Amino acid sequence: NYRATEYLDEKGWHAFFHWFDYESWYPLGRPVGTTIYPGMQLMAVSIWKAINAIGGAMSLNDVCCYCPAWFGAIASCFLGLLTYETTQNANASVVATGIMAIIPAHIMRSVGGGYDNESFAITAMLATFYFWCRSLRTKDSWPVGALAGIAYIYMVATWGGYIFVVNMIAMHVCMLIATGRYSTKLHRAYTLFYVIGTIGAIQVPVVGWTPLKSLEQLGACAVFLGIQVLEVVAVIAAKRKLSLQGRILLTVQAFGVA
Repeated sequence: NYRATEYLDEKGWHAFFHWFDYESWYPLGRPVGTTIYPGMQLMAVSIWKAINAIGGAMSLNDVCCYCPAWFGAIASCFLGLLTYETTQNANASVVATGIMAIIPAHIMRSVGGGYDNESFAITAMLATFYFWCRSLRTKDSWPVGALAGIAYIYMVATWGGYIFVVNMIAMHVCMLIATGRYSTKLHRAYTLFYVIGTIGAIQVPVVGWTPLKSLEQLGACAVFLGIQVLEVVAVIAAKRKLSLQGRILLTVQAFGVA
């Protein structure tokens, strides 16, 4: 991972994504651009250049060694924020942050020198979940869904576990709808998250068009299409001032046409 980061810094973005590394996966070699999740290398080089730009004196090696610990601390904070968002309890938030900081599963991925994708991806995952929940706080908070989409893009660029993230959010939307908590706020937040996140995910070479082709991710796409139908139904029902029975009938008809 560190050697790939050095190569990115020395050769640049274009060369990095067209690099055929003969020293990896020996003797076959490795086409780096189509097999690597580049988020870790991109972030490390960006942090290193930012530190040097403001007069810092850290080497790229030092930054790569420290990044897991830095991002581990940030991940713990995001879990605290997520806990507060879902409980509105500051004590629960503090306890959750403390537990996240000491559980072995997280320590393994946030120890200094443990320069691997999970070190960055866990932070991106928790940031995505936090921003998603934050986007549903009030009827006017749905624009935060865009931040969830951006955090998801970084998650995609960093680790293949992004499939878990998009499916969890899609399942959350389904549960809200199933329990009668559908709203325009939910529609707008998920639409922003899914559109921004999917467009960004497609730009990652190793992922490509997978979000729109893989059976594992088509569920989230189906939720996106379904929620558009529900919003159309909601708008028409409001204009016609339909009763509950009328809304149900219209919903059935709309999904039948879809």
